[in-house]
Amino acid sequence: MDNLKVRLENCYGISSLDEAFDLSNARGKAKAYSIYAPNGLMKTSFSRTFDALSKGEKPKEERFNRQTTCIVEVDNVDIQKEQIYVLKSEIEINSDNEAVTNILINQESKARYDSLISNINKLKSKLGTSLQKKSKIKKDDVENKLINDFHADDFVRAIELAKEIVIGDDLGSFIYNDIFDPKAIAILESPEFLSKSNEFNQRYQELFNQTGSIYSRGVFNPVKADTSFNTLNNQGYFAGGHKVHLKGDASSIDYEELQEKMKIVHESIDSDAELKKLRGNLSKNAQTQALISLLESISATEVDLLLHNVKPENQVEFKRSLWAFYIQNSPDTDVFLEAFSANQTELRQIELDAATEAPNWSKAIELFNNRFVDMPFTLSLFNQVEAALGKDKAKLKFTFKDGDDRIDCTRSEIKSLSQGEKRALYLLNFIFEVEDRKRKSAPTLFIIDDVADSFDYKNKHAIVQYLEDISKVEYFSQLILTHNFDFFRTLSNSFVHYERCLMASRTADGIKLSKAEGIKNYFIGKWKEHITSSDFILCATVPFTRNLLEYIKGEDDPDYLKLTSLLHWKEDTSQITIGEYYEIYNRLFGTTYPTNNTNSFKELLFSKANEIKNRANHDGLNLEDKVLLSIAIRMTSEIFLIEEMRKIKENDAYWCQSKNQFGALIKSYVKELPDSNAIKTLEKVSITVSSNIHLNSFMYEPILDLTIEHLTTLYSEILELESAVSVPQESEPAL
Repeated sequence: MDNLKVRLENCYGISSLDEAFDLSNARGKAKAYSIYAPNGLMKTSFSRTFDALSKGEKPKEERFNRQTTCIVEVDNVDIQKEQIYVLKSEIEINSDNEAVTNILINQESKARYDSLISNINKLKSKLGTSLQKKSKIKKDDVENKLINDFHADDFVRAIELAKEIVIGDDLGSFIYNDIFDPKAIAILESPEFLSKSNEFNQRYQELFNQTGSIYSRGVFNPVKADTSFNTLNNQGYFAGGHKVHLKGDASSIDYEELQEKMKIVHESIDSDAELKKLRGNLSKNAQTQALISLLESISATEVDLLLHNVKPENQVEFKRSLWAFYIQNSPDTDVFLEAFSANQTELRQIELDAATEAPNWSKAIELFNNRFVDMPFTLSLFNQVEAALGKDKAKLKFTFKDGDDRIDCTRSEIKSLSQGEKRALYLLNFIFEVEDRKRKSAPTLFIIDDVADSFDYKNKHAIVQYLEDISKVEYFSQLILTHNFDFFRTLSNSFVHYERCLMASRTADGIKLSKAEGIKNYFIGKWKEHITSSDFILCATVPFTRNLLEYIKGEDDPDYLKLTSLLHWKEDTSQITIGEYYEIYNRLFGTTYPTNNTNSFKELLFSKANEIKNRANHDGLNLEDKVLLSIAIRMTSEIFLIEEMRKIKENDAYWCQSKNQFGALIKSYVKELPDSNAIKTLEKVSITVSSNIHLNSFMYEPILDLTIEHLTTLYSEILELESAVSVPQESEPAL
């Protein structure tokens, strides 16, 4: 993965981007790029594009449904979805990554374990089929039914218990499912059956034994007779004048005669209300009819045995006896148990090793614990054995301790974490993913989106260290996106080569990536060398120079006060020349730049601000342009406010005397003219520009995060502010 080409059009918020990335490790360069992009420019759209590709989906433009172009090639071949991993800026911590399971699995142990288990399972399945045929229970239900009936912990133990039972009777005629079907059991446990089962059986058997019986065991019984005759009647057979001829009768009979004959046949049962009800219930459905068929097909001794065993108090033991009979009479039983027993020692040793050895897992956890400090939990697993053998997905256990109190949580149960802790937990998934891809030696392009957000400085450093570790894996490459300039600078100082540090900017044609400037020290790297050749840089150095004077000489120093007049509109602002600024600069830095330029510094500032405002394209970091515009915006705002206050106070000589000049001016203005249309624009200046001009504002990072377009628009708005002070009308002379 040496060359990456990316051409995007209308991919989410990116209208156009066409870039090539040299990811070779030529001259020892890390296979990584860092891209600085202010919020709202391209980071999320870029990562969403690659996230879609990683899922085998096509990126899209969601707002206007424009035609999308997305070409991403690695070494002139379309990138494969498996080659992409996106670490998104959104925090996702509710589920465990599959990579957690993957790095736990010892493939050699799993292969041996699976081989042993596969052989055992084949024999188990064969035994299950045998038991299914004998019991007529669904094969998928045999194991659970057997375990429940013996109150055993597992299938093997249930089989062992069944083999221990001594069977004195031949139970081959009894089918478990026919007897213990819920509908059959409802009959067996009914009051009628419990009180008159023996009498019913005796009279029922007589139906087959009596002279001239129309019934034959296993062929034609009372249930089938009722069904047959009712069907004939319902289909109009008798209404059509037809008759039936019963075996043993001299002549055929019609429906009324048939009904009378059947009444006589069943009188021995139907004359007793309970027996009649019992006969009706037994003929209701296929399940209860199976019970009737059983009574017909077995001997009198077996019937007595059945009626004794189906009593509620005997059913538990009868179930176990039936299972024992099936199991003891199946040749598959001993074959299965012997195979299971022969392999138990090796299986248990593999499971024991899985419980204690997980080198890839341990490495990932050690990485996390060593790099990310002050986490409120420790990590382990709920199911290490099952996960290590590939029997189940890994379930992380997060243990929280406070004194003697301890609680174990799954990932989804975790509550009350700070944003930094949540992000660290999110990065744990990333670490597992990386370690899993290392294990597979899988070439991967990592898209890292604003990974440092919400972390304190020590953990930001931990992230940089880990990204550097990734860069040392020859088949890994990275594109690291960030809006945090300090993090961007840290990446450059750590492992990302200077030539691979890029800055994103918006142009009329789309998004452009250009080589970064002055990352390590913008003042030394760029401004100091070009102060005399660039008026933009010259103006931008004023707050930096003033801050150094403040630190070295204090706020009462004359040079400090004069530079204050170049950042705020003061009485002497218009009189300060470019040469005077160079005099102060030379005194501070020991330089010898010419000091004879008598042109107004303020006029130079506004001239350059207008040039920036009117420029079509803005490439690169633009720090000097942003600082210059910020100074011009605030000074123009102060000119407007002071002129407004002069009108309000009717004092053309008014100047603000507060050290916090802009804040004091806007406060007074809002108090005097609370409905002024200018207030909204002036508040933008206060929020985004005024307090961020100084060096001590995180090395200008707040200004860096502002787009140049935002500043040029704000500058234009300030220039167009209209006075809200009403001009008094001169009264007409009286006539």
